[in-house]
Amino acid sequence: MLESELFGHERGSFTGAQARRIGRFEQAHGGTIFLDEIGDLSANTQAKLLRVLQEKCFQRLGGDDLIHVDVRVLAATHRDLEAAIAEKEFREDLLYRLSVVAITLPELKDRAEDIPELARFFIQRHAAELGIANPAIQPEALAFLQAQTWPGNVRQLENIIRRAMLIARPFPVSLEHVQQLSAADRKPASSGTKSHAAYISELLGRVQRGEVDGAYGKMITDLEPELFSQAIELAGGNQARAARWLGVTRLKMREKLIQLGLHKPRDSSSESV
Repeated sequence: MLESELFGHERGSFTGAQARRIGRFEQAHGGTIFLDEIGDLSANTQAKLLRVLQEKCFQRLGGDDLIHVDVRVLAATHRDLEAAIAEKEFREDLLYRLSVVAITLPELKDRAEDIPELARFFIQRHAAELGIANPAIQPEALAFLQAQTWPGNVRQLENIIRRAMLIARPFPVSLEHVQQLSAADRKPASSGTKSHAAYISELLGRVQRGEVDGAYGKMITDLEPELFSQAIELAGGNQARAARWLGVTRLKMREKLIQLGLHKPRDSSSESV
């Protein structure tokens, strides 16, 4: 979020399409302003936000006049602000000002019971846009969605639901639809020709732009399917052998294969170590 977007600027400090006088804080005077991804604010914008919270006034970019505002501030971020403070990327005094009442929302993977309701909500939201008269999703598809890790949280779920509706229309979203899209999300783009350094650079760029919540979790989600897929293929479908190679329990191996859509029933004789 740009400083000029929040606090506005005096005419003449910008030209053309960028010229705008009133910022978000002035627009929100007497009401509430929601600041998303505050962990990504620049140092200058953090300082100016702190002044608004402490003194209830600010100066427009390029201006000298003090603008007084009375605004309730709601803020959100996907970042660990305590870690950002330790790395000198976020002001500790600003965090204290913002943390009057803090609400920690668990990651989607930790509240799988919410996924069916969220999925149905997104289906209804996008039905008219996609021209679907009777939108629906099969129970098996919902069960699969509940078993996923969702590194992109609710935004990723909504994205998959909408794409699945596009593929399925006019029929209900099925297990095959969500499995196909989840597998595509987990696979890094051009992973066969991309170096590790290039993959990490692209991933961190996506995190910086707010497209992904957490690089580490996304990396695991991207690479884990390929690891388990190659292991079970190399082991000839023998889950016990593949589990031993990966250093996980046989139960963990089976759970992952089911979660990743890689599980195929086999005769018990093929499961010997």
